[in-house]
Amino acid sequence: MWNEKGASLIESLFVISILFVLMGFLPFVYQLQHSLYNKTLELHASEVAYEGVRIAKTTGISEGTKWIDHVEFRWTFQKDTICVHFTNLDKERLKCIDANGEYETIETALH
Repeated sequence: MWNEKGASLIESLFVISILFVLMGFLPFVYQLQHSLYNKTLELHASEVAYEGVRIAKTTGISEGTKWIDHVEFRWTFQKDTICVHFTNLDKERLKCIDANGEYETIETALH
């Protein structure tokens, strides 16, 4: 039997199922965006560490700051190890890289 006044039951169920599928992707997209943002900040921290080592080796300055995308990256250079401190969404992070290129990342929750 055809319903000429509006949508049929099958069409309504199809639209509802499409909406459920699309809403199911929202947590996945949010997690993917969060992960990409974290990786971007880690990349920026590595870039700041590289620039900090160059500055420390050429000028003797052992600490500094750099702002990238409204995030402050503070670096300190001591005994062939550079540490970069930055805030990553809800955590403070400290990324330290030694002369061998090995790194350690420490996370602390914000107050």
